[in-house]
Amino acid sequence: MQSASIKILYVALDMDLGGLQRIVSLLIEGLDRCRFEPVLCCFDRGGVFYDTLRAGGIRGCILHRRPGPFDAVLLRNFIRYVRENRIDVIHSQNACALYAGLAGLLTGVPVIHTDHGRLVPDKRSAIWEDWLASHCIRAFVGVSEELTAYLNSHLGIAAKKLKTIINGVDTDRFMPVTREQKNALRAKNGLTSDDLLLGTVCRFDPIKNLPFMISSMPEIVKRVPQAKLVIVGEGPSRQNLEEMIQAFDMTRHIAIWPRREDIEQVMPQFDVYVCTSLSEGTSMTILEAMACGLPVVASAVGGNCSIVDSASGILCPLNDSDAYISNIVRLLLDPVWATSMGAQSRSRAEKVYPLSRTARQYQALYARCAET
Repeated sequence: MQSASIKILYVALDMDLGGLQRIVSLLIEGLDRCRFEPVLCCFDRGGVFYDTLRAGGIRGCILHRRPGPFDAVLLRNFIRYVRENRIDVIHSQNACALYAGLAGLLTGVPVIHTDHGRLVPDKRSAIWEDWLASHCIRAFVGVSEELTAYLNSHLGIAAKKLKTIINGVDTDRFMPVTREQKNALRAKNGLTSDDLLLGTVCRFDPIKNLPFMISSMPEIVKRVPQAKLVIVGEGPSRQNLEEMIQAFDMTRHIAIWPRREDIEQVMPQFDVYVCTSLSEGTSMTILEAMACGLPVVASAVGGNCSIVDSASGILCPLNDSDAYISNIVRLLLDPVWATSMGAQSRSRAEKVYPLSRTARQYQALYARCAET
């Protein structure tokens, strides 16, 4: 096999806006085209990243999975797609492991699977499915050391198959801005230079623990009247979140912005990035916030504990409102400390989490799997 002929099939449920989808898109865009050729397959639907990649010439398909515990038709069509495109390595993502593993077993194509994070509590069916799939998978990747350890201890995946590849961030796209640039960006959204802005970007899913974030705002505003919170994204919980904001009489201090493709224009408007998730792998949005030079306040769960150190941010015990509120208030009232912490965030993103390293690690894994 010539190295230039190695075809990598990236598999995801969808390629809409999200951290998982963003890192897959970045891996595809950064693939060494002298050695690899990317192909894309979505099981459920396409999305923003799918459309962008297809417009850029990436071959792709959507198989439209049918409801139910297992879609045998999808598996048949997926196997046909693997064979017709002469795929050399399958790289699947969350919730695709069983289909990818079975397709790899039946076609002889090696499979790499990346787990980007687990639900809390983990569904028994998901644990069983991934454990079963792991027997057909060449390498099972966790995006943080904490997640990889969980895959071994809770899912029973063999240690010899496990590998950690930590997500990286594009520090050329996500960058700090000047105060003048920040104010100009804010002005477009009706914000002022006097606002002290907390921000988060995520899908509106229970695992993101947004009600905790919203319920903390009245006390934060009581101590820092200029404080505001912007939540950027979409999801099934939106109506509940809006009703909660009204119930707390926080409509002047909390805004929900629709999901945005230009997150690099959103992040720099914040003064502090907040994440109150119940569980995280290696959060792309935290890495992007750090690359934009923001101090981070996050729940001490999963990969957050590795990403955020004491110089670049603050970790709070999960759902500890006293710790969360007091640290937010301290940062908002001490701009010198916040600026210093933000500078450390940027430095850490550049030195510890470069996208180039993530890309190299995956490409080395692709090459090893294709050669054996």
